[in-house]
Amino acid sequence: MIRISVIHDKPFIWNAEDASALREDHRIVGTLVGCLARAPRQNTQLGLPLQLLPEEATLLVEKGIAMLVNDSKPVQLPSNQRVMEFQEMRKQSFSEQKELYRKEKQEVVKQRFEEIKKGKMSKRRKLLEKRRVEGEDIADCEFEKDIEINVDDIEISEPTEDAFMVQIFTENPWKREDDLEVGWNFPSTDQETLRYRVFKDLWEKGHFLTTGGKFGGDFLVYPGDPYRYHSFYIAVCIPYHKKMCALDIVAMGRLGSNVKKTVLLCSVNEKDELTYTSLRWTGIG
Repeated sequence: MIRISVIHDKPFIWNAEDASALREDHRIVGTLVGCLARAPRQNTQLGLPLQLLPEEATLLVEKGIAMLVNDSKPVQLPSNQRVMEFQEMRKQSFSEQKELYRKEKQEVVKQRFEEIKKGKMSKRRKLLEKRRVEGEDIADCEFEKDIEINVDDIEISEPTEDAFMVQIFTENPWKREDDLEVGWNFPSTDQETLRYRVFKDLWEKGHFLTTGGKFGGDFLVYPGDPYRYHSFYIAVCIPYHKKMCALDIVAMGRLGSNVKKTVLLCSVNEKDELTYTSLRWTGIG
């Protein structure tokens, strides 16, 4: 089961495989909010952790896909045994990388064997020329003599640990038995309940959803993965009996038209059923 870490009432995913599985298998997108280790002074591209919307976290728990755990407690210093386990894990990683490096180098040697052989012959000729210049009697046939060499005879340099990649953990690599599930009080208001019902209903219809704050709505609704598709709808969650002036309706319609999306007014009627009303700006005539 996927672990959702709750830190100051905000849900996060720290495991890369879990974040990928949520997107690919469960249509949960979230937002990457962590800086990249190789490019920390920018915010164009971000990395783990993946922050989830409260609606996303609630849905995952309700569907039995994930569990919420408390991750707000202070980090404890590792024990000596844990330090040894970590060092052993890093040695194992270096050992595996060294073996992969050796195999890749062997493949390169096989592919470029003829070039390597020609290079060694050229080097041999230069040495013979130097010895001849120094006065040594060397026959001309020695310059054209072939070199007997096998692929396995070519020495492959041994890499040092400085040349290997070091894994930077984004979460504790050891299972923590003392992690306890935390209470989750979302949704706790009528507006939050409405938002969650709308999110869940649209998600169950097969859509991808992300936050819609940039477009003046509650959610953006996509027909597929946001990496591949533009959103079709701006979902706005409003109470069923809330009065709206014509100016607000016109503003929503024009906003949707300007960004080539349909505004979707989402409410719950007297029969406790979700209703959707679409707004589109159209010409007259």
